[in-house]
Amino acid sequence: MDVAKDRLVSYAAALSLEAASSEIMNLFHVGKLLDVTLLDNYYMQLGGKGLCFKESDLLRAVGTGFAIPRLLPLFSNFNNAFSSILMLLKIKKILSAKLLNHHSISVALRAGLAGTAAFANYDLRCKELLSNEKEGRILFKVSGTDIAIWFSFSQNDLCRVDSGVMDYEPTAVFTFLSLKVARDAVSGWFDHLGGPALGEAKISGNLPLLDKIGYISRIAQKAIPSII
Repeated sequence: MDVAKDRLVSYAAALSLEAASSEIMNLFHVGKLLDVTLLDNYYMQLGGKGLCFKESDLLRAVGTGFAIPRLLPLFSNFNNAFSSILMLLKIKKILSAKLLNHHSISVALRAGLAGTAAFANYDLRCKELLSNEKEGRILFKVSGTDIAIWFSFSQNDLCRVDSGVMDYEPTAVFTFLSLKVARDAVSGWFDHLGGPALGEAKISGNLPLLDKIGYISRIAQKAIPSII
């Protein structure tokens, strides 16, 4: 699959929402997966038929928390669209919570890394950066919690983001000192180079690979509206 350059930011933002919905389903065992479908004429569908946005409106929804979807698909598939809207509201509620907690950071980290994965998969400069890497399995953790978000890839597969316990060893591990530091990282306020030196994070394993993923993450963060 190829993604046109002028659609990448909106597609990455939508994949962040999809990842957030997946993590919420993992944590609470309820809700609807907001799987993303690219449509013609710069439209995008979330969660199957019903909830459809113009891509510019989707970016507005991610950045501000509100945008009006296309009305004809919504009313034609109202029940499915309503379930998708409820999940969007759930994501907004969790990520906008003032008090830091395990659930909000787990959702935010997975959503943020999904945007990074989108750029690693479809942005030419980011793909080139990883072109000489055969495979990688990076584990992102938060000290004192059971949060475990995985960023993985191989030469024969796209970069993907998962969570939970996996049956393989990580290539590298990035551990945030606290929930606050992890939230700062997702929000773009974390210094990927200075943070470990200041004791805000611990890194181990394939450090050059971590540097590459950190670089791609910063590119994605600058381009994609923040969802928190």
